[in-house]
Amino acid sequence: MFNFKWLTRARKHVSSQNTARTALRLENLEAREVPAVLIQVDYSRDVGGFFNNADARAVIERVASELGGSLNADLAAIAPAGGNTWTATFTDPATGGQAGVSNLAVGANTLRVYVGARSLPGSEAGYGGFGGYSITGTQAWISTVQTRGHAGFSPWGGSITFDNSQNWHFGQTASNLAGNQLDFYSVATHELGHVLGIGTAPQWTSQVRNGAFYGANANALYGGAVPLDPSGAHWADGVTLGGQSVSLDPALIFGARVGWSALDAAALRDLGWGATAAAAQPAATPAPATPTSAPAAPTFTAVPVATQSPVAFTGNADGTVSLFTVAGGVLTDTGRRLTPFAGYRGAIRVASGDFNGDGTTDYAFTTGAGPQAVVQLMDGSTGALLVGQTVIFQGFTGGLFLAAADIDRDGRSELVVSADTGAGPHIQTFRIANGGMQLQSSFFAFDNPAFRGGARVAAGDLNHDGFADVVVTTGGQAEGRVAIYTGADLRNGVATRLTPDFIAFSGLWSGLNAAVGDMDGDGFAELAISLDKGPAHVKVWSGATLSGNPGVQPSNLGLVGSFFAFAPTDPSGARLALRDSNGDGRAELFAVSTSKTSSFARVFSFEQMQAGGGGAPTAAPFGTPVTYDGIYVG
Repeated sequence: MFNFKWLTRARKHVSSQNTARTALRLENLEAREVPAVLIQVDYSRDVGGFFNNADARAVIERVASELGGSLNADLAAIAPAGGNTWTATFTDPATGGQAGVSNLAVGANTLRVYVGARSLPGSEAGYGGFGGYSITGTQAWISTVQTRGHAGFSPWGGSITFDNSQNWHFGQTASNLAGNQLDFYSVATHELGHVLGIGTAPQWTSQVRNGAFYGANANALYGGAVPLDPSGAHWADGVTLGGQSVSLDPALIFGARVGWSALDAAALRDLGWGATAAAAQPAATPAPATPTSAPAAPTFTAVPVATQSPVAFTGNADGTVSLFTVAGGVLTDTGRRLTPFAGYRGAIRVASGDFNGDGTTDYAFTTGAGPQAVVQLMDGSTGALLVGQTVIFQGFTGGLFLAAADIDRDGRSELVVSADTGAGPHIQTFRIANGGMQLQSSFFAFDNPAFRGGARVAAGDLNHDGFADVVVTTGGQAEGRVAIYTGADLRNGVATRLTPDFIAFSGLWSGLNAAVGDMDGDGFAELAISLDKGPAHVKVWSGATLSGNPGVQPSNLGLVGSFFAFAPTDPSGARLALRDSNGDGRAELFAVSTSKTSSFARVFSFEQMQAGGGGAPTAAPFGTPVTYDGIYVG
């Protein structure tokens, strides 16, 4: 067995002010309960370079995303100013001594966790615990730092130290985990549990009596008081739930993976976190519907395509996806069909990109509202699975949106994921490798985790620097707005605006759909925005104009196109994609209707777009205008 150790940091008297959440920049929104906490992993104390290993980073970021996403809390920001100052203190992962950061700014619903490694004594695999502080200022300020406006355990963050002398397994799965290796995912999950207060928080200690934990949620799940190890900071060695191991056991066997359990999550609820029963991300209030069927062998007829890049259309009542190219400005059915979710007949959303670097377009699929949200990737050459059904936001049934482009300039597309209405605007980008999805970046768009109107995404290289940028639009419940994040920073996990946020259609409260692609062949992608409901008005900005005026709101810049994709009297709105489907080096603009009963599509060249859409024929891709939820294209 392999013993874990933990770190408990004493907390000084502190305080805080009940600061309001930051609203979307252009409009105050109704405050709502936040469905996830963003755990920011800080590598500044990793002086030994332990996390120079990209696989180690990918695992710790994944753990932070999973556990942060499982939390439901409303934490006030810590924003020192004037005479209100503080110093965040924590165990330095590099030295084991106490470190301090003066006037650390911590965002609302955010925790900062410093990580690093050094040689630890004995059989210790890692230390984890929440941070302390010293503070000066008003009582309201002190209260803000101490409680963050939250009734339960509410740290600013903390630190985790890993033993750099271990034979670590840094895999995303337990595949190839050798019997002489220690699973990094398991240890990171365990130690982050200590940062979140298990075994360390005052709220934990207050519920420990006679060698057992008496938290109501944990006791109800376990069937009585849960026995603890002699330290009182872990479950007793060997405690299981339903025959399954638990993360906060004091020991881990070499060659084994132990994930977050329902008992661990129940303990967090007893500390005052709103925690789901398993590692999760933004969850909405509706109960999960029947999940999609297990992955089945996809139906796919491979047809070699030398220069064309087929575009996927979804909406078929039988759950299949149709692939089209454009010939002479006319949609041409390739005859190829994919079935990403066997037995599923609901809405399917799609994005395309070269995820495996073989030069052929691959496809990513997800579901609309109803089932547990999953993502699946399919090889465009063979129809084989690149990534099987993967849950992104555990327990979320509101549907996802996808985009794909090469964010880190490695010749392969990354996948961008956002959640629809009911979840906060939590955006994640993933690298695709080794049959799985490795988290690249995770952030809340619009600086407002409380916004629950959903978010939609698009991606492409707007500023011609070789790194695909990510566009995020609101899905509803607000005057539709757009935020653009530079890919050059997202590749390193940092969300930085390329332009100021802006309102695309002033005064209209509608979800927005976006697409990014180079329509004129100048190397700068164009940005197209449409209304999801209402007249199918499409506006198009030049990437050269956007990136050439970085301090100017795009709504104040000139357009290269503004037209109605369908009749101005049609209230169905439009969904968009920009893809070079015919291999001429210029993207065509695909506009499809959101209507269930009049599901039509049009394809526009750059010249047709500039001419107000003239000359582009209208087609019903499936031979009928009736679909499950309109058409999605990607």
